[in-house]
Amino acid sequence: MELLVVIAIISILAALVTVAAGMMMQRAKSTKDMGNHRTFASATFSHATDHNGKLLHPVTEPFGQPDPHGPTIIERLWVAAYGTDVNGQDRLRDVGGEYVELQNALKEGAAYQYIGDVMAYQSPLDPTIGDVTEFVPGNTNLTNDRIRSYALNAFVGVEWGADDWTEYRDNPPLSLLDNGYWRATETLSQIPQPAGTMCSIGEEDSYGRNGHGWLINPTTRYWNDFPAFWDNRRINISYVDGSTGAIMLESDELEKRWRQYGHNDSNPNSCEAEYKAFRKILLPGIIGSVLD
Repeated sequence: MELLVVIAIISILAALVTVAAGMMMQRAKSTKDMGNHRTFASATFSHATDHNGKLLHPVTEPFGQPDPHGPTIIERLWVAAYGTDVNGQDRLRDVGGEYVELQNALKEGAAYQYIGDVMAYQSPLDPTIGDVTEFVPGNTNLTNDRIRSYALNAFVGVEWGADDWTEYRDNPPLSLLDNGYWRATETLSQIPQPAGTMCSIGEEDSYGRNGHGWLINPTTRYWNDFPAFWDNRRINISYVDGSTGAIMLESDELEKRWRQYGHNDSNPNSCEAEYKAFRKILLPGIIGSVLD
């Protein structure tokens, strides 16, 4: 009988140790993830310092018809996921019709000179990410389609409006134009509240790689993108001034909607608190306020 009691106590202690170890590991991953965010914010700020105040651009390739992005945007793309590198090697690999970013897409983006490590683009919390050593030109046996865990804020670093959609350059959406939300934030001086403006966020894009900046519609409860749900209900982010923080979700409802829709979800009757929390850090002082 006494032996059974001892065995039971040992089993309980072992279970407690296992739980505690798991929590410590998760906390360590979250800390490392936060460090990556701090690196992106620092890179954004440093780029502005070295380039007459101009911030990194949130998209990863020139796009738009009939007039794609020009050189003043291309030179600031934080990731260069298009064309070929300086050695003539492709920066993307076509895998079953999906284009996968390779290491050289990261290394030749405008952010890399301030980051210097491809591992910083991968969150230790991200269960979908691939082995970074696989993502090299010439490898035809990629086992994963994601090398990068993060996206930048679509409202920051743009020449005329969110993500610089070229088809909206001369005729922007009235909902954004009428509210004053469609505007340039190319330089640091055009960001009214850098300490409250989101710079980077984790994103598990249902389309594979995150080709554009991260955004939600500031005029209606429309989730163009969703945050990554890797850390329970905690969403780590960085701010344009170089600081970091986190948004704590009130429930699992937003994650459920992401699993259902993946992209482009509009439901005015759900996730109001979460929508307000993210909306107020898109571009405070122009879109809402950190006091909202």
